[in-house]
Amino acid sequence: MDDKVIKIHLSVFQNRYNHVDVPDNILQKAETLKKSCSCFDSFYDPKMIWEKKLYNNKREKHSQQHSHNYTPSHSQHSHNYTPSHSQHSQQHSQQQQHYTPNNSYQTASNKGRFHIIIPDFSDNSCTKRALIGHLNKLTSKNKEVIYEKIKAIIDTNNTEEVFLIIWSYIKITDGSGGSGSSDNLYIRLLDYFDSTFLNTMLDTLWNNYTQQKEWIPPKYIFDNNLLLLNNEYELYCDYVKWKKGVHNTNIIWMKYKPQEIQRLLNDIYDYLTEECFGNPNIHKYIIDIFLEQILKILKSSPTDTSIVEKIKALDIKTFDSSTKFLIYNIIENK
Repeated sequence: MDDKVIKIHLSVFQNRYNHVDVPDNILQKAETLKKSCSCFDSFYDPKMIWEKKLYNNKREKHSQQHSHNYTPSHSQHSHNYTPSHSQHSQQHSQQQQHYTPNNSYQTASNKGRFHIIIPDFSDNSCTKRALIGHLNKLTSKNKEVIYEKIKAIIDTNNTEEVFLIIWSYIKITDGSGGSGSSDNLYIRLLDYFDSTFLNTMLDTLWNNYTQQKEWIPPKYIFDNNLLLLNNEYELYCDYVKWKKGVHNTNIIWMKYKPQEIQRLLNDIYDYLTEECFGNPNIHKYIIDIFLEQILKILKSSPTDTSIVEKIKALDIKTFDSSTKFLIYNIIENK
């Protein structure tokens, strides 16, 4: 690994950022996206849209100049690469689901669809509605009060159904900054379940996670360069939700499966080296997805440094700047 690194102070980039002049139509588009796409609610910068537009224009002109007016399609860029393991083709439908009060799972992108609410007033239905109501109200300010209400429900309903509802909330919450389970308000709820039942559920979910390699992105993330798509914002939102879910799930494993974390890190690294590095069909941000997982795990979970030594041995000269940045952060973290 090349240790010669030129470090540029953040102020240089901040100054450049402050002088980006964004047209009004781009500002309006950013506001529209915040209202229509949930993953842009917390933060979406109109300068990102404008810079992307400028980049795409330059890229298109460059392509036309060097290909005699031939412009490759998105499918030709991606070559429809599909990861090698057998379960991968099913992952998108499995990983992009969330729990709904009528005891069904549906895909995350369902805007504009008709919703039918079944007036089921059985004890089981009322319990689920009460639980979901408390989960929706849970914040850092009222957590102690809400925790007690949810604990009361779990004490009398120590069931797989209740567990999976809470599990789905853990995966979709924004509180996953990588600094431990304290960032995720919902993870603490797992401790309210009977310990034997909890261990059984976690063992089952862990086995599924590792055997099906659920930490690998769904096929649509491999097939589409999500950083260059123009108007497929729902597709990008699905990607953001998936990545959030994986990082949150890894936080659970760090808390409840600490002895297995080294195995997970090795699995991610092996997939990187065997399937991604040097593969022209892999978009650069795919590599970054795996490195981000490694970095967040190392920041939060005490583990041996063997994975860091492996990453130190990489020849990073061929990597993009964002990938190099993640690699240096991993090395400096330990």
